[in-house]
Amino acid sequence: MKASEVSKRLSSGEMTPLLRGIYSENIDEQVLRYKEAIQSFMDYYGDQDIMIFSVPGKCEIGGNHTDHQHGRVLASAIQLDSIGIVGKQDRYVKVIYDELNINEIDTENIKYNEAKKGTMESLINGVLFGLNQKNYHIGGFNAFIQCNIPRNVGLGSSANFNIMIGTIINYLYNEGKIENKYLIQIGRFATNTFYCKPSGMMNECVCCVGGFIKVDFKDSNSPDIYKLNTDFSNFDYTLCCVNSNVYRSDTTMDYYAVPNEMIKVANFFKKDVLRDVSYDEFMQNYRMVRARVGDRPALRALHFFKEEDRVLKQSEALEKGDFDTFLRLVRESGDSTFKALQNIYQQESTRHQNIGTAIVLSENFLGENGVVKVNGGGFSGTMLAFVKTSVINDYAAYMDSIFGKGSCYIIHAREQGAIRLL
Repeated sequence: MKASEVSKRLSSGEMTPLLRGIYSENIDEQVLRYKEAIQSFMDYYGDQDIMIFSVPGKCEIGGNHTDHQHGRVLASAIQLDSIGIVGKQDRYVKVIYDELNINEIDTENIKYNEAKKGTMESLINGVLFGLNQKNYHIGGFNAFIQCNIPRNVGLGSSANFNIMIGTIINYLYNEGKIENKYLIQIGRFATNTFYCKPSGMMNECVCCVGGFIKVDFKDSNSPDIYKLNTDFSNFDYTLCCVNSNVYRSDTTMDYYAVPNEMIKVANFFKKDVLRDVSYDEFMQNYRMVRARVGDRPALRALHFFKEEDRVLKQSEALEKGDFDTFLRLVRESGDSTFKALQNIYQQESTRHQNIGTAIVLSENFLGENGVVKVNGGGFSGTMLAFVKTSVINDYAAYMDSIFGKGSCYIIHAREQGAIRLL
């Protein structure tokens, strides 16, 4: 269907029920957003036949820094998403990402380019290379992608982009038959190998599959993904993300240090990852572990073992509707990340401890009206908060007064993962 015809269908209300099935609120704003994205596509590429895609962002609820040790994670897709307006062409990939005009890519000449690492171009190349290596069909397309997921706040913008590119290729050239597990693997490959960021595949799992999920990475190449039967709207709490907005710097080495130090502990027991070490054996040998590898690796390993157990208990509590127990476990997870995992601020940072500031001030403000924890991998200055709905507006205003207007994002769970709408 031509882009202009789709725009008319949006204006007539014909597509409103489809959007209402994805977004729980502000449907008129979503209709306008889609119309503007289609118009931008036509401005760049003309009035072509199009497909439309949506990929959600994510937030991690439990299992902080456990996936790279083949552990368990609890996470949710969120309604903040990217939408892709896409038209097919034979050989070249051309992507406009919001206002970023990404260099055109020749699908017949895909290779790693050291000078491009850390760019959106490198992610596209990585996904195309990974798909080609697995003998899937690849080819060209024109795309305008509009993303309302804030960047650098741990809500999965780079994973969202990987999954968007993979999903586009899946439907344009592979009849939608590529399994989620391969899109997830290839997304992680693109991030690790082409973008050169050390991360697991938890973000890609959530963006691809959607819903509120428990992921077990015992088999890291094919994680076990289980959708929980829970609905946050049944609880009188609002989930939000706070961006403390104070200071930005390269945190790559801090991220590298977490898995590297955990692996040192695993190696002490002649294992490759902590998932293969028993908690009892670890505790029985704790004195020797800290003497051999140091206190911070030992503490980070202790966090891993306790966090693993918490994910199981959190999942059970949610499915039973026991939100009080769930919140207590979120608070325990937050305490563990601060004290044992220590992914709150960079190793040598004393002046800029933005995320620690956000957590402490939030706990002081909320008291018994909410719980908070670091968001995602940490270090970058964002946190999650479960806040009683009756005080959410006051809390958001307080966070904005400290860290700047718009620092507090209200987020909602989303059931759908990466989908083709049209």
